Amino acid sequence: MTESNSLVFLIFILVIIALGGSLYIRTFFIKRAVSKVIEMFYQHNAVGMKGAKTLHELGLESPDFFQRMMRPRDYKQDALQILIRRGIIFQNEDGRLYLLEEKLDQNLRRKRNDLFLHRK
Repeated sequence: MTESNSLVFLIFILVIIALGGSLYIRTFFIKRAVSKVIEMFYQHNAVGMKGAKTLHELGLESPDFFQRMMRPRDYKQDALQILIRRGIIFQNEDGRLYLLEEKLDQNLRRKRNDLFLHRK
């Protein structure tokens, strides 16, 4: 009886580790996508209301059914929604998106500066 209890306990621990690992991986990919989305806004000069761009111009359109079937998961849409909820990216009346640079926190701003310093 104790051997079966230890087996159940081991399986329970492995399930918890797998669940925690999957949540960690998802968080990692979303953080990476947030940096990529911010970088895309800077590359397309979509900073401030005057530089607002559409999702198509930014390259952030939702993939269609066949694209989702053939490609790995793209977390940019999730990252975009997070940035909109945090008040960093805004949408104007005609649906164009723009980034407010002053809303970026220090951590994101530092990552952005590092990205552009390494490219020069």
